[in-house]
Order: sequence, then C-alpha cells, then structure tokens
Amino acid sequence: MKNIFKILFAVILLSTFFYACDKDSSAITSGDSSNTGQGGSLAKFAIQGNLMYKVEGTMLKVYDVSNTSNTVLLNSIDLKNTGVETIFSNSQYLFFGTQNGMLIYGLSKPSAPNYISTYTHVVSCDPVVVQGNTAYVTLSTGNQCNRGLNQLEAIDITDITSPTLLKVYRMGNPKGMAVAGKYLYLCDQAAGFKVLDITDNMNIVEVARISNLLAYDVIASGNILTITSTSGVYQYDCSDPLNLIFLSKIASQK
Repeated sequence: MKNIFKILFAVILLSTFFYACDKDSSAITSGDSSNTGQGGSLAKFAIQGNLMYKVEGTMLKVYDVSNTSNTVLLNSIDLKNTGVETIFSNSQYLFFGTQNGMLIYGLSKPSAPNYISTYTHVVSCDPVVVQGNTAYVTLSTGNQCNRGLNQLEAIDITDITSPTLLKVYRMGNPKGMAVAGKYLYLCDQAAGFKVLDITDNMNIVEVARISNLLAYDVIASGNILTITSTSGVYQYDCSDPLNLIFLSKIASQK
C-alpha cells in the first residue's frame, strides 16, 4: 500500500512541475526562492531548475527536463552507497538520506554533482530536509533497516564539509517531513502529524498536532500541505501553522 502512496505522491508533484513548465517555462519553486521542485522527503527524485536528480539503486541520474516531452539523460554518478533512500535539494547542494547517514553533494556544476561530506549515524532508514544551516533527519524502526531508533536529529551544516549533531529529539515512529519558515512538519505515525517550531534547534517545540492522522510523508508548497497517510492523500491549509485547516482528501482504495 505504501508503494501506491509513493507513486501517487510522485504523480502529484510531477504533474504540478510539468504544468508550471508549460505555463511559464520555469519549475515550481520552494521556500528558498530558487527554481526547485521537491517531492516528499521520502522521494528518490528532486528537481532543480531544468534538471531532475533521480536515485536509481546506487546511481544518481541527472536528467534535462527543460523539454517535458523529451527528457535527456546528462550524467550518471555512482554514489558508492547501497543504502540510499531519499534525496533533498536546495540551490547549492543535494542531501541524500541513507541507511547509515546523510551524504552531501555540491551543485557548483549542476549537471555533475560532486561529493562533499558524510554525516554518519546508526543503521536506520531515514529521510532528510534542510533549512538554512540546519539539516533535519528522522530515524525510525519498523522497516528493512531493523536496528534503528525513533528520533529526530538536528544537524549543523554551517561547515558543509563537516556536519555535526546539535541535538536529538525522541519521537514515536517518525517518517517523512517538510520544512517551511520556522516550522517543521513531521509525520510521526501513530503519534500523529506534528508541527514543530524550529526557531531554536536546541529547543525544538511541538506547537500543534493532528492526533488521528497516521501520516507517512508530506510536501509543503506555499500555504498548502499535501500529506500521504494510510487512508489516502490529504490537503491542509497551513497559512496558520498553529491551526491547520482540512481542505480535501483522496481516499485510498481498499
């Protein structure tokens, strides 16, 4: 069932991206004002300008998607890591969540990302999102990694060549997440969908929660949250992050 949600999530994101390209010849944008298309934090692809980065096994494939009817493979890069799970991009770097840590690649030459550094933790499947000089990683149990912990880690990437752990926050069973402004939206499975204030990374505070939403992943785009859960895909208005407003639901097929 989770694979169905991932496919639907990808279709939603890519449909939005290609619509934006047809409309104004630019990709959809993220909060950092760069031309960045971002899937959920559990996605294996990300769009930066006219390039799409896609994880395929141990390989990173770089595609030119400027012509939506004819994508072109530009490069294939061996990540030399068999446990790459997720990818997140901003205007300067690619961040890969793996089963044993976070890989960082530079985008000084966008069509040929270069390895910069690795942040290592215990074996645990994990996604990663980034805001400013901080990366946020969730580690969770109940997956193929088996030996993980259930926690959120805030990581200082001010020195991109040497990421360092700031603080660990215990969670129920965290999965996907999204970051926008001073808020982190976190899918903590049975513990609910959480809104965390990350103004102070040494004192991250939960400020809102949807207790009955068994969420798996989330995309934050403008004032809209698109959330996958065990029961379907939801949309919430997050104009006021402390008071999320339900907008719509696409129910999953039983």
